[in-house]
This record gives sequence, C-alpha cells and structure tokens, in this order.
Amino acid sequence: MNRCRREGVLLLLAVLLGMDGLAGARMPGVRQVRVAGNTVFSAHEILGWLETKSSRPLSGATLSRDLSLIVENYRREGYLEAAATANDVPVAGDSLLADVSIDLSEGRKSVVGSITVRGARRLSEAELLDRFDLRRGDPLDPAVLEQDIDMVLSRYENVGYPFAQCRVAALARKKGDGCDSLEITLALDEGDPLAIDEIRVEGNHETRASVIVRETRVGLGELYNPVKINGIRGRLNRLNIFSSVSEPELYTHDRKGGILITVKEGSTNTFDGIIGYVSAAASGQTGYLTGLASVAMRNLFGTGRKLSFHWQREDQITQELGVQYVEPWIFDLPVNVGGGFLQRQQDSTYVRRVVDGKTELMLSDNLSVSITMSSENVIPTVDTAVNIVSSVYSSSSTTVGGAIQFDTRDDLYSPTSGARYATDYQYGRKRSNAVPPSSGGPSDAAIQRIGLDLEFYHATTSRQVIAIGIHGREIQGDGLDESDMYRFGGTNSLRGYRENQFLGSRIAWTNAEYRFLMARRSFFFGFVDAGYYFRPADDLRALPQVQAFKVGYGFGIRLDTSLGNLGVSFALGQGDSIANGKVHFGIINEF
Repeated sequence: MNRCRREGVLLLLAVLLGMDGLAGARMPGVRQVRVAGNTVFSAHEILGWLETKSSRPLSGATLSRDLSLIVENYRREGYLEAAATANDVPVAGDSLLADVSIDLSEGRKSVVGSITVRGARRLSEAELLDRFDLRRGDPLDPAVLEQDIDMVLSRYENVGYPFAQCRVAALARKKGDGCDSLEITLALDEGDPLAIDEIRVEGNHETRASVIVRETRVGLGELYNPVKINGIRGRLNRLNIFSSVSEPELYTHDRKGGILITVKEGSTNTFDGIIGYVSAAASGQTGYLTGLASVAMRNLFGTGRKLSFHWQREDQITQELGVQYVEPWIFDLPVNVGGGFLQRQQDSTYVRRVVDGKTELMLSDNLSVSITMSSENVIPTVDTAVNIVSSVYSSSSTTVGGAIQFDTRDDLYSPTSGARYATDYQYGRKRSNAVPPSSGGPSDAAIQRIGLDLEFYHATTSRQVIAIGIHGREIQGDGLDESDMYRFGGTNSLRGYRENQFLGSRIAWTNAEYRFLMARRSFFFGFVDAGYYFRPADDLRALPQVQAFKVGYGFGIRLDTSLGNLGVSFALGQGDSIANGKVHFGIINEF
C-alpha cells in the first residue's frame, strides 16, 4: 500500500511540474505584421482581413487561416495563381515578441472569356447561360460558378430530370494583354426523365386512398416536379382531416418513379355541446335552459365530404339552427360545391331564414375563387299592421356575388407561418312585402354586402407565434332594419363581451394573440381584441345613430383533444372587473 501511495505522489508531482513547465512556456506575442508583394489590394485592406494583429498572441493555426483567406479574396478577383507565405521572426533581445512578414505572389489576373455547355438537349444552351450569374469579362469566382451549376441542375429537376449531372470538363487559358482569358466548358448529362407512375399511401384507415391521391394534384405519368411534390404535405394538412402528414418520399424502381405518402388520421367527427340553466329572475317566472350543440363531419365516409349541424339557444326566446354541406371535386375537377340553411329566432321580434349556395374553383394550392348565391326571408313575429313603426318588417331578398381567398397557412388549427386573405362581395334586391308605399319605406331596394378577412402568423422563436387578424363587414342599401345588420361579439370575434352582443351595418374587429406552443396544435396565449360597430339613424323607426369602439383582453388555452380542438379563454371587456370576466368555451371547428 505504501508503495502505491509513493507512486501516486510521484505521479502527482510529475503532473504538477509539467503544468508548471507549460505555464512557463508562454506563446510569443505579435509586435507588428508586414505585407509585401501586393499591388491589387493595399496593405491596409489586407491587414483588415486578418485575425493575426499586433499585441495579440501568435498562433500558427490562426496565421494559416489568415493566409487561406488572403488567397481566397485574391481568387475572387480573378487571381487564380495567387499564393501567400508567412514568416515570424523573434524580436532581438525579446523572445516573447515576434514580427510577422507575409509575402504575396499575385500572378496574372484571369477573366471569363466564354462558357460552353455541352450535352444540353431538353433545355437550350442559350436558355441556361442566360440565367448564369457568371458573365463574360467577370473574374472567375469558383463559388459563383458552383452556384450556376446548381442552378442548371435545379432547372432540369423542375422539368422532370432529377438525375441530371453537370461538371467542369475543361478550363483553357489564353494569354492576353494585362490579363488572361478563360474558356470554361461544362459537361452536362441530362439523364433520363422521371415520370411518377405510382402513388402509395400509408397510415389511412378511414380516408380513401383515392381521396388522398386526388388531393396531391399529381397525375400518374406526370413528369417529376419538385415544386408539386414539396407542396403535397401542405395541401393534405389544409384538408383538416389528418393529425400529421409526413414529407412525401420519392422512390424509383425499373426506371420509374413513385411517391410514398404517410399520414396519421385525425379526429374528423367532432361534437361540441354546452348546456346551461338560467334561474328565474323574479317570483312567478320560470327558469330556462340555454346552450349550444355543434356536430361536424369533415370526412364523411372517408370521401372528404363535409357536413355540419349547429344549434344555439342564447336566452329563453332567441335560438339559432344551421346546417352546411360541401361536395368536393365535382367530376374529378378542382371544384367544390356547397350549400347551407340557417334559421334564427330573434327574441320576440322576427324569424330569419337563409338558404345559400357556393361554387368554389381551386386555381392553385393557395388561391381559390367562388360564386355565391343567397336567398333570405324575414318574418316578423309582431303585428306590423297595427304598429308599422316596428324594428323589423316582413321582407325577402336575393343576392349573388363572388369571393376570393388566398391562403398560405401551414396549418388550419395552429399556424406558425403564412397568411390568409379573403374578401367577398354580394349584390341583390330586397323587397319589403308588408310596407305600403304611403308609409315612406321603400318596397324594393338594392343592397350590397362586403366582407374582408386578413390573418397573419409569424414564429418569433421555435415555440412562440404572433397571430394577428383584421376583419370587416358592411351592408349598404335603403330600408335596412335590424334583421339585415351584422351581429358580433364573443368567442369568434370580440372576446370579453356576450355572444352577438353588438349590432351594426358596419363592423370591424382585430385580434392580436401571442402564443406559446405546447404541442403541434396545443398552446396557451394572451390576447387583445378591439372592435367597432356603426348603425345608422332610422327616422322611420325613431332610432338614433349608434357607433362605438370596444376593447377586450385576457388569456386562454387551446388543446388538441379526441373531440376536436378545444379552446377556453378568460376575457375582460372595457371597464370590467375580474368578477365580471367572461369565460369563452368551445370546440374550434374549421369547416
């Protein structure tokens, strides 16, 4: 044991002595750096590139990097034979200082005389050279030439030749006055074109493979197109029926190509239901039930068809019922046709029924245009023959219009990038059936509806997102009444206020959220909403003009559950105390 202890002590002493020796062996410092042999660049420019400087320790590795940088900068200017060497000389009488001397051999300058591409058949040589950054008379920068070669390969990939190869086959130099001329010859092997002859789908249990293949927009026998292939994942995600979609994988067999798409089925059938009970406000009155129920099937029978039902009861005498249906890809064309029905019983004032239809043409992955039609009937529940100064008259209206949407969001539920722009315009006629001309109200009038939606999403970090929405609606025309107005406020517009609390012929609201992602489609957030509404004066009904601005703010959470994307938020309206805050709850359903 004593022997082991002695050997350990000796080893420790040896290490300590070695460390002491290393500590004493200090690296010399740089007193000054000199440059010789330079004419193209000034000594001041060259010294500015270097890490090796006076008053810094002299490092062989650093000096080697500096020499490589000098040569690289010379070659970018066309001096392909440039070379640099360095010597460090200790200062006399001081072994801790050294002078560094850098000697340059610049050589002759070379510029591009001509570029020839051999083997180009599918694309012309002139077409390729026109896209080159390297031009006749430019210094030969190898990095720029490499970028141009990559461009050639990308061009061939985009026209269905992913196996094309391109290399520098010859580099000839011609002596000239002052500089040399370089003749560059590129050898191009186009390879065979690759056609997509097979599309395989894995992971789908409910959705038909034919539906997924249809949504890729890649036809069998079509030449490989990387832009189309790279857009498949986004197109499938926007269907809102998969919880995840992998990047498509390209494979080849027997000189033919195929695409493998792997998906994971999501929750496509969702149910959202809330029931509440409001107790009697005074003796002799009875309480009543309120609530909502929403059923959405976004992938009916695995075909991509959509069907939804919606029922909501806001108070004892106000309720709403709606149904929507969408039939996708009519006759296997990128055309969707849909329609809906909505009936709203507004307290004891009126019943409003709307039947609408929409035909949507998908021009591209992101852009679509639509034609819309709508028929609306309003039936008062009061006797307007007795009291013509009523808030609503019996009326019917028919409108036609169009809409355009541009959507680059990477996900419908929880986007981290992209934007959505949608606008629509409708024009029609409204006939007030129960208003005699002698009453002063028009019996037939033109109406116009305009809508605008803008949404922006930007990831500030890998798990934080800013979401901003700007929305507006306006109806114009004579003889407007309460049934024509827009209602807003609550979960989907201005949080911190009751559902459909505000009414106006012109409304606008903004939503600003800062989101902290917990999972792909789950996050918590803080928000600020602002809204505006305007209702014109109505002399016939003795109603004054009304307009106001409102602000709401709060926080919330959204969770991806088996029922759907569940959202809960707590919000305060203008002037509200904590006790008066509103809790907004519901399944978020993109239909």
